[in-house]
Amino acid sequence: MREIIREKDEKRAEKLEAFDRLLTIMDELRLNCPWDKKQTIESLRHLTIEETYELSDAILENDLDEVKKELGDIMLHIVF
Repeated sequence: MREIIREKDEKRAEKLEAFDRLLTIMDELRLNCPWDKKQTIESLRHLTIEETYELSDAILENDLDEVKKELGDIMLHIVF
């Protein structure tokens, strides 16, 4: 089996902590937010497609700030 060689990432712990905060926020929303509590994988389908199109538009417009925003929106769908 191949050994994975990682370059030292000075901010790895910070990144993992930020991702843990995201997961915690999503857990809290699913438990406490009426809108989130009602969502199913089927109800999120059209919203996920919409976010993907918005990301595509931002890429075509070369708008890196908007790309980051849309990737964040899609990340929320992924961890939902």
